[in-house]
Formats: sequence, C-alpha cells, structure tokens
Amino acid sequence: MDVVELLINVMGPVIVIVGLGWFAGTRMDFDVATLSRLAFWVLGPIFVLDVFADAELDSSTVVKLTIGGLGAMAVGAVLAYALAKGMNVPASRTKAAVMTGSYGNVGNAGLAICAFAFGEEAIPAAAVLMIVVNTTGIFLGVALASAQTAGFASAMKRSLLTPMTIAAIVAMGLNAVGWDFPVVLDRSISIAGGALIPVMLITLGLQLAGDIRPEISADSGIVVGTKLMVVPLAAALFGWLLGLEGDDLGVLVIQSCMPPAVFTAVVALEFNLEPERVTKTVLGTTLVALFTIPIALIAVT
Repeated sequence: MDVVELLINVMGPVIVIVGLGWFAGTRMDFDVATLSRLAFWVLGPIFVLDVFADAELDSSTVVKLTIGGLGAMAVGAVLAYALAKGMNVPASRTKAAVMTGSYGNVGNAGLAICAFAFGEEAIPAAAVLMIVVNTTGIFLGVALASAQTAGFASAMKRSLLTPMTIAAIVAMGLNAVGWDFPVVLDRSISIAGGALIPVMLITLGLQLAGDIRPEISADSGIVVGTKLMVVPLAAALFGWLLGLEGDDLGVLVIQSCMPPAVFTAVVALEFNLEPERVTKTVLGTTLVALFTIPIALIAVT
C-alpha cells in the first residue's frame, strides 16, 4: 500500500464520517450530550464485551501495552507540567494542559484509525489501550480538576467504576474461564457493539460543529507539542524497550498520537477547570492532528 492509498484508505473514512457529523451539526440541532452518554454508558461497555469476551490476546502483550500506554501518558503529563510552569502559565490552565497533554482520544478516533490501518485483528490491542488510557485519563482529569474540593480517592473510585472498565473486567473474566455467550446474546452484543465507532465519530463531528473556535495560546501550544509529537515518540520508545513489534507496536504508537480526548472537555465543564479554554484546545489540537496522524501512520505501517 503506497502512501497516498494508505492515507485515503485509513484517514479517509474517519474524515468522511466526522465530516457527516459536522455537516449535520451545522444544520440541525442535535443533542450531542445524549449521543455522548449513549456511547459512554451503553455502546461502549457492549463493545468492550464484544471485543474481550473471546479475544485471543497474550497476557504478556496486554501487560506491555499497558506499561507502554501509561509510560507515554506519564511523559506527556510531566512534560506539559514542566513547560507550563516554566512559561508561568496560571495554575488552573497548567492543570488543564497536563490533562489535555496526556489523555488522548483513543475512543472516538483511535479505535477507528487502528481498525482501518491494521485490520479487525488489531481491535483487541487498541481496545486494551482504550481502557487503560480512558481509566487513567478520567482519574487524572478528575483528580486535577477536583483537587481543591475532593480527594484522590474519589477520583480513583469514579475512574474504576466507569462502565467500560467494569465491562472489561467482566469480559476478561469470561474469557479466562472460556465461557461463551448464547448465540442470541452474542449476536445482539456484536450488532450493538458495532455501532460504537460510527456513533463516536459522528458525535465528534457534531462537537466540532459547535460555536467554539480554536485559539492560539501558550498552553495550547504546549498541548500540541506534547500530545501530538512527544507522546507518540515516547510510546514508540517504550514499545521498543518492551519488545513490542508489528501491529501491536503500531497500535501503541497510533493510539498515543491521538489528540486530546473529547472527555477532557466534559471533565473541565463538570469541575469548572477552564472549560472554554479546554474545549478550544481540544478542537485546535484535533485539527492539527489531521496532519500529524498521517505521519505516524506512514512511520508504523
């Protein structure tokens, strides 16, 4: 597959579906929050059950992906904090930069891009990273945002009780004992789980159609440099040191080069952590990622 074909076949479907969501959002008044909750509370857990219940993932590979994903996130968080402090960015904006500089959009876009780039067999590895990054990102974001009013224990509890995390634990348990869903339930789970990626991509397009416009600032520049450039390189280094190769290494790098997760804006709004600035940063970095993700794809495929 040459470079042009790669970019068209992998990025093309993602851009088209997100574009449909954006087009619809500019002309109709959709309730984006309801779609987000549908993906988070219903389709997400079902997708995880579908992926993990019968996935054939070596336990050592899961451990390596987890370490690599967490290591790359840690690099992003520490670097964003150091740069923000060095540039005298206000405390609340520093927290926002740490959150958006480390927590990537491994769900809305990452899963789809990995599936298109490496095939359906790469989805379990991408889903492992989705669970790891989402759980850690929710914990980090909530902890940073609520640090002055709530403790880390509350953030940890909330992150561990997310529906996708619980579904992953249940599915892995079923996988370990070799239990299969009855045919009618298995087919229902497969159909519903298959709706997650298109719903999340359309939702992302709807969110991009909002009135918020990207803004150039010191902290947004920190996030672009950290999340889109340094974190993917850190992931590649961790993956190489851990002995990952082939599609597993590629999935780790691609998931790590995703722009900030849309859920960071949800956390920012919920806890009043620079919500407008975070939303602008997510939008701006997502647009920049349209140019950086293809470079990562070329490097790992």
